[in-house]
Amino acid sequence: MKRMIILLLLSAAACAPKTEYIRPDTAVTQRDADEKDCYRIANDQALEESYASHPIFPPYRETQFVEGGDENGGGRYASYGRRGARVYELAEYCMEQRGYKLVQVRP
Repeated sequence: MKRMIILLLLSAAACAPKTEYIRPDTAVTQRDADEKDCYRIANDQALEESYASHPIFPPYRETQFVEGGDENGGGRYASYGRRGARVYELAEYCMEQRGYKLVQVRP
């Protein structure tokens, strides 16, 4: 059963469209350097955000914790384990600010 699920996930990933950043009159080496730099900046920012959202020690599993709750027990949810999505979001923003667009590429 596990093997079947893994095979299904791999086949779905193989069918996913390929994307890349483009900017007119930009060499591939420059694009790769910009993308690497944006991911470095994004990773630093996401790490800083996760540390600022407490607790002091991160959970070892994909647990959720509540940040800044109010008297009714409400608050904003955050997680150290879900930082990857934030890194992607920040890196995409960085690349857009540098004039790149994320486009689907035909194989």
